[in-house]
Amino acid sequence: MEYYSKKPVRRRVLSLLVLSFTMYMVAVLPLFIARGMPFFYYGDYNVQQIPFYTVAHRAIRSGNLLYLWNMDFGGSLIGSFSFYLLGSPFFWLTVPFPEEAIPYMMPFLMALKYGVCSMTAYVYIRRKVVRDDSAMIGALLYAFSGFNACNIVFNHFTDAVAFFPLYLLSFELLMEVDHHKDHWFFIPGGRKFVFFTLMTTLMAVINYYFFFGEVVFLIIYFVVCYVPGNRTRQILRMFMRSLAGGTLGVLIGGFYILQAILGVSGNSRISKVILGYDTVSYKSMNMLWDIIKSMVMIPDIIGKGTVFYTDTVKNASLAVFLPLFGLSGVIAYCLMHKTKKNAYKRLIIICLIMAFVPFLNSAFSLFNESYYARWFYMPILIMSMMTASVVERGGSKELKKGVLITCGLFLLIILISVLPSYNDQDEVITMKLILNEHIYWRDVIGTAIMMVMLIVSVFAVPKCIRQIKVPFKGKVLATLKKPVMRTDILFIMTAIASIISLHIVLLNGSGLINDFGKEQWEKQMLQSAPVLNDDTEFYRTETDRTATNYDMYWGYGSLHSFISTIPSESFDFLYGADDVERTVETNIPADRIGLRAILSNKYYFENSLINDEGFFESGDGIEGFFKIDTQNGIDIFLNMNYIPMGFTYDYFIRESDWEKIDTEIKDRLLTVALVLSDEDADKYSDIISELPAAYYADELPIDVFQNNCMDRADTACQKFETDTKGFYAMTSNLLEDKLMFFSVPNMKDFSLTVDGKKTEIINADYGMMAVKIPAGVHEIRTDFRPGGFYQGLVMSIAGIVILSAYLLVLCFYKKR
Repeated sequence: MEYYSKKPVRRRVLSLLVLSFTMYMVAVLPLFIARGMPFFYYGDYNVQQIPFYTVAHRAIRSGNLLYLWNMDFGGSLIGSFSFYLLGSPFFWLTVPFPEEAIPYMMPFLMALKYGVCSMTAYVYIRRKVVRDDSAMIGALLYAFSGFNACNIVFNHFTDAVAFFPLYLLSFELLMEVDHHKDHWFFIPGGRKFVFFTLMTTLMAVINYYFFFGEVVFLIIYFVVCYVPGNRTRQILRMFMRSLAGGTLGVLIGGFYILQAILGVSGNSRISKVILGYDTVSYKSMNMLWDIIKSMVMIPDIIGKGTVFYTDTVKNASLAVFLPLFGLSGVIAYCLMHKTKKNAYKRLIIICLIMAFVPFLNSAFSLFNESYYARWFYMPILIMSMMTASVVERGGSKELKKGVLITCGLFLLIILISVLPSYNDQDEVITMKLILNEHIYWRDVIGTAIMMVMLIVSVFAVPKCIRQIKVPFKGKVLATLKKPVMRTDILFIMTAIASIISLHIVLLNGSGLINDFGKEQWEKQMLQSAPVLNDDTEFYRTETDRTATNYDMYWGYGSLHSFISTIPSESFDFLYGADDVERTVETNIPADRIGLRAILSNKYYFENSLINDEGFFESGDGIEGFFKIDTQNGIDIFLNMNYIPMGFTYDYFIRESDWEKIDTEIKDRLLTVALVLSDEDADKYSDIISELPAAYYADELPIDVFQNNCMDRADTACQKFETDTKGFYAMTSNLLEDKLMFFSVPNMKDFSLTVDGKKTEIINADYGMMAVKIPAGVHEIRTDFRPGGFYQGLVMSIAGIVILSAYLLVLCFYKKR
């Protein structure tokens, strides 16, 4: 009984925090030794996570809390970074440290996230099992699952994963108030209600995207676990109690949540929903096999698939694998409850069906047309709990069957991957299905080692080891003072398997870029920034594809930015003005010199040490750009057609006419005429002329284009200064009334004054600002207040007041 007794929760969670932190560092330590610090991975980790952490850190420490000018064309701090990091408690831990420390802190922050994952998972699973040790095994499985390992490249995903077990626990505790209890009078939820409310606030603030998926999961969880066996009155009580707590939680976080959501509203990436045949079937049968593979093998890394890979899953985070066990614990749990009605078994089956049906899968992503498996961490928690429940029963026949089935699926996948097939020359070859072979075979070997460890643990290790004997002879070498249980062995095996699985994923990602690439990334982005020596005026810069987001990190306005959460007006401008389609990255084609001119693009950076396929290195470069310097392997090109911010036009083109013009003609015309809606064209036709149709019958000659750029530059503002509240500008001496263009996204959150008088902002070029300016010299001031700022403030105050009133009523109720 002493062996099975529960240990203090505080002691267990602290042990798990230290253990998980240490396990992560052990997994990443070989890479530290081989490649040095800071930790270098690949993809989004290098070009998004570190730059975003640094830019947001810099903005907060400098007081730039409203508008950021060096993020794409500009956008709000909350709107741009709420999805990535701004609501994360882990990000705020970096604020007291200097900016230079952030790249070095990142792996330690991730290790801390893993520790928190295991702590919260333990607190949830501990209520479902008998033994502490099995709960700790389940906690490690959740923290070191394939989902977390796969998404290290998306550093911010783990923030939501870390606290979800507490959210689910708070929901369960709240349901206990009414579950199978037929109250005739209202019973306050008390601390359970407050706990659920505050957890709702936390999860919504951490990440609104994941929060939406969590709400969907809680609804399914409620229907599966609490509707059966309860009367209608009880069900309504539970539902209304959770609805009230959830609504109040969102209300309390309204100041932040509303700004975050409105900051990306209208974004084309989230507005496209799944339709038609795609709702019922994936485009390839490979998808179903890929889902199965993700459950029994070390996961593929983002963007580099191995077997059954399709472009659909490139960034989908398709990973489920539990270290050591895979599906064996889940299968065993279902076999144990084969003839019983079990809520968790039903829940996992429902999740599996939803994963296989595109429309149901998309429900967790607001029915987005892009395929994402970013909700899998929620059923993974249930799978970890199932495995922990099975493990504490010992080497049961169900667990042995689960192990054999899992091993069989693993071998089947290997067999399929090496099946012979025909190549393009009708020759029979093997392993045609395998992509990125070095990654695949590394995953296979790692998984095979874990399978052997699992088989030995389940089939060979006795339930209780009291004596150490000589193998095959039976001679007793020593008698243990405290017996070692099979669960202890499985715990050790789980820890070892977790380290192996995580290390392989880290090695697969870090190994994509050679040591030279890592060295240059560190020297060029982290340790130096090109010195341009003209900080007196506003301008934007652009980098090649090998230096994405470098200029954002350096503090310059970036025309080549890799970030999803930009204002919808920026999407509208790019596509409407120059037919540039944007998804997650602003990438302007080399021939769009007019677009670069009106966006005040002054410099282009090309990485001559890394990029051998750049515009200038491999071709003729970009028209009008000339090399002026090279610093740290970065070639700097100056745009001779640069137009400073804030300039006037003599002509306009109606949107209805613009849409009829051929794409190849449009670009250079952007320096000739302002594109206005038909309504605004009629409204301002007295101060600006309509461009004759003959002017855009053919593409503008380059000399005419250059003259137009000089004409626009001559009318540019003599002063343009930015701050977190907007910008201040002083115009040049205008001889007559003009429409002045600013390449600033025309968000509804801006207000503008001319000489202190409020003036209408005109929507120009489909998404940028224009304003009517009288003749003479004038001062322009814009003020930015993020959408939902005041409404969100009212929501948060109301939520806090309601919760405070509830607590007062609760105190009175308890006294009565």
